[in-house]
Amino acid sequence: MPADSPADEAKSELKQSPAGPLGWLIDPRPRRMLLPITGLWVLGLDWLLFSSNIALTGGLATPLIVVLGFVLGGAGTLFFQKYFAQDATWKALLKALVIGVLVGAPWPLAGTLVGGWVLLAAGIGKSGKPSDRSAN
Repeated sequence: MPADSPADEAKSELKQSPAGPLGWLIDPRPRRMLLPITGLWVLGLDWLLFSSNIALTGGLATPLIVVLGFVLGGAGTLFFQKYFAQDATWKALLKALVIGVLVGAPWPLAGTLVGGWVLLAAGIGKSGKPSDRSAN
C-alpha cells in the first residue's frame, strides 16, 4: 500500500480542521494547554460578572457572583476542553477547577490576566489573528 503524499496529509488535516473564520478558537492543533475559546470565555465572564456586580449592586452581590463565576467558569472550561480539545476527563476537570477558582475570585484582574494569557499564547496578539505554526 503506497504511503500518503504530503498533499494527501494536508488535505486530510484540512478536513479535520474546524471550518469557518472562527474555527481557530476551537482547533486543538497546535496542542495548547487551553483553547482560545476558553480564554474568551474567562475574559467574558470576568468582565460581565464583576463589572456588573460593582456597577449595579455596589458589591453587595459578591458572594453570589463568586459562586456563579466558579460554576460558569468551570462548566464552560470543562465543556470546551472535553468536547473540542478532546482532553481526558480528569485533565478537563482539573483545568475546569483551576479556571473556576480564577473566575470565581472576586477580583476581575485574575480572570482578565488568565484569559489574556490564553489568547496571547494562541498567537492572537501578533497580527489580530492566530499564528499559523503549521506552515513550513
